[in-house]
Amino acid sequence: MRLSPKSAGTRRRARPSTARKPAACEPCARPAPPTSLVTPQLQGLALGLDNECDFLRAVADSVTEPFYVWSVGGLLLMANRGWEEATGISRATSLGKSCSAIFPTEMARRFLEVNRLVIEQGQPVREEEFVDQPAGRVLYLTLKFPIRDKSGRIVAVGGISLSKKA
Repeated sequence: MRLSPKSAGTRRRARPSTARKPAACEPCARPAPPTSLVTPQLQGLALGLDNECDFLRAVADSVTEPFYVWSVGGLLLMANRGWEEATGISRATSLGKSCSAIFPTEMARRFLEVNRLVIEQGQPVREEEFVDQPAGRVLYLTLKFPIRDKSGRIVAVGGISLSKKA
């Protein structure tokens, strides 16, 4: 059975950047950090990207497997094209929504249980998760990991899921 969103929404667009002022990072709507997280050589490439947030989105979308980030409160902050293909759910209708608003109850409960474990342990967690999809049941080998702010506080849970037919 193909997953379907429980409710629709819209996705905000990033404001255009200027040479003098860093562009806002779309998921967090804060100005891009003044110091770069990438090498000067990479900055010099003509990537056509406005800021590091755009760069991260481009990297995530280059990964063919599902890649996603959930807030500690259970809201979807980021998902790549692989996530859309695996779930059959558009990012535009899912970003900013709770796990239980996106997925069926039991599936959401299992996903959030692993997220809670990552937050409690403060360490990456590897799990096997089954998901029913149109092509059949798929086993995902999932790595979820804590994402920390500058002070070391866990602010989100990231994950990547590698599929293997069950």
